[in-house]
Amino acid sequence: MLAISGTPLLDLGAAFGIAFNYFTIIYLTGLGGLFSERSGIVNIGLEGMMTIGTVAGAWGSVRFGPTEGLMIGFTAGALFALIHAVATVTFRVDHIVSGVVINLVAVGLARFLSQIFFGQATQSDPCGSPCQFGRLDLPLLSSLPWGLGRAFQNMSPVVILAFLIVFPVTFVLHRTRFGLRLRSAGENPEATRTLGVRVATIRYTAVMLSGALAGLSGAFLAFEVNDHWREGQTVGLGFISLAALILSNWNPKRLMGAAMLFGFAQAIPLRLNDAPIINLLPPQFIRMIPYAVTIVAIAGFVGRVRPPAAAGKAYEGGGGST
Repeated sequence: MLAISGTPLLDLGAAFGIAFNYFTIIYLTGLGGLFSERSGIVNIGLEGMMTIGTVAGAWGSVRFGPTEGLMIGFTAGALFALIHAVATVTFRVDHIVSGVVINLVAVGLARFLSQIFFGQATQSDPCGSPCQFGRLDLPLLSSLPWGLGRAFQNMSPVVILAFLIVFPVTFVLHRTRFGLRLRSAGENPEATRTLGVRVATIRYTAVMLSGALAGLSGAFLAFEVNDHWREGQTVGLGFISLAALILSNWNPKRLMGAAMLFGFAQAIPLRLNDAPIINLLPPQFIRMIPYAVTIVAIAGFVGRVRPPAAAGKAYEGGGGST
């Protein structure tokens, strides 16, 4: 079989299949952060919102099925994000402090919900195919030779949705009244208010949407990728999604590239740990690769990005009627 420097293309194709799953998680969560920060609310609580989405989505998939599991994860993330919205928009709490609290509360809340849902605090029992969507093979691409077609076989429909969602998101942000007001609130909320726009309403909506997308990706992680809920299974993916968002300069199209880069970095220790050069590293360093790639990417590009002008800044009109 053909190989690249001793690494079978079969393994490379399978690695890309794993990368697509993690791309989906990072991209959906990153889009959530994009909506929030474009409105002016920094959201480092995405990790916690994902965590709530994992336990709620896993329970929903076990109880009702995969579609309902996604919707329950989506709803749970939105409701949990409401705490961040109330703190930052109404009470003008520092955005970073609120996000840290969200992440800390999520750990205990997830364990509490797990005890209620599954009768055990740290994990659920595997559910298998009844809790998952049917897998798809993409025409033509799944037939690529030398094992590369494996990347496009047995794909979850949610992965395809993640690749397609960039079109409606871009349209909403740049071609709708809501998108214009959202971006305006993140750049100059005072000017936005003078136009009669309710800045608080826009920001509440954006933060809840960020939690909803993080919860959706958490649900996907729990029952589509891991087949069950397990405490700590987000392993920093919410923070990696934030890094991808910064790397993309808050652009949904560029975010796709950043999410794919970090998604493939996640696949290296899972599938390519026996590849030449990589297999020379100690196992601990191989497991560090996704986080090392994140640090290097951010260190190299962070000086070239420009966040929304009002992101993270207290806005005195945030708790009023406008």
